[in-house]
Amino acid sequence: MIVIQRTALLIGIVLSVGAPCLAFQSGSRSPASTGGSGSGVVAPQQGAPSFAVPQPTFSAPQPTFSNPQSFVVPAPDSSSLTQSPTNLTPQPSSQTEAGSTGSSSIGIPASSLVDPVFEISDPNSPYGVDHSAWDCLLARYIVVDAVGINRFRYGDVSAQDRSALKGYLEYLQSVDTRTLNRNEQLTFWFNLYNARVVDVVLDNYPIRSIRQVKTKLTDFVGPFDDPGAVTVLGKALSLNDIESGIVRPVWKDPRIHYALNCASYGCPNLASQAWTPVNLDAQLNQAACAYVNSNRAVHRGLTGVRVAKIYKWYKDDFGGNDQAVLNHLRQYANASTQQKLQGQQNIKGYFYDWSLNDGRITRRRFLEPIIR
Repeated sequence: MIVIQRTALLIGIVLSVGAPCLAFQSGSRSPASTGGSGSGVVAPQQGAPSFAVPQPTFSAPQPTFSNPQSFVVPAPDSSSLTQSPTNLTPQPSSQTEAGSTGSSSIGIPASSLVDPVFEISDPNSPYGVDHSAWDCLLARYIVVDAVGINRFRYGDVSAQDRSALKGYLEYLQSVDTRTLNRNEQLTFWFNLYNARVVDVVLDNYPIRSIRQVKTKLTDFVGPFDDPGAVTVLGKALSLNDIESGIVRPVWKDPRIHYALNCASYGCPNLASQAWTPVNLDAQLNQAACAYVNSNRAVHRGLTGVRVAKIYKWYKDDFGGNDQAVLNHLRQYANASTQQKLQGQQNIKGYFYDWSLNDGRITRRRFLEPIIR
């Protein structure tokens, strides 16, 4: 009997290795049974913090994926929902300074709310969103290269894990964001954006750059304006809608640019874990420091300092002029980067690398010029 038990345990361990991430199967969520509408959010466990989510679980490969238990919350009570500002405190450089030119780069959408519904939140909400499936995929496929850049092994993603990702995206699109507090909403948008970008790359892989993905001839810079990227609260949204139509105008914090990843080497890192409300402010500061002090953000040459083009495209978010951008960089700079910025009053140029953040790439590609 002991031999049989040990053999069964060994088989169980072997089957669990390499198993696909848990997927959320569309259409399998239980209907509302309490008179409310299903919102896709996860109710907190008794005695646990409101942001706690289950740990990712694994199972042996199967033709189909089982859906974890769904939770139903009541339809939002309009008396408890507010359009209050974010819980996060914007950094000083997030405000446009006097004398700002207010000039965003050509081709970059202005920060403008796409729909007032996305301002609505419930500051007292105890509900959270389950990001464990995304956490699992990130843990399995992100690798760190020799200079500390997170890369995603697109070419190694299994068919079952691709299905898991699509199931996760379907689950997120079922969430009623109005029932969440501000920080839970912000991490929802971060994870939805990043997961959808990875999904787009996988649907078109192999590619050298996400800019090669075009749904129409006028897509000079990739799929970011595709209006059918996701649907939330019944509204079709593009990736640019998420970034410039929701996250930028609602939160007004420049650090959000360090959380959204466009699948490019020059972009801030794709986080190695799903974003959660736990210590969110510290997470954003850490992401800012990681990018500002990497070789993708600041270069010092004979003529002066050059910086990544995100500080040109979204200059208004970083204060609106060169001095404000440089002050923002100094806020997160380590000793080496501070030395590069020392005495600089103007930005002499910009750079960006649009090559794919592919985990199979062992060396950095040549810088690809930007067409905007």
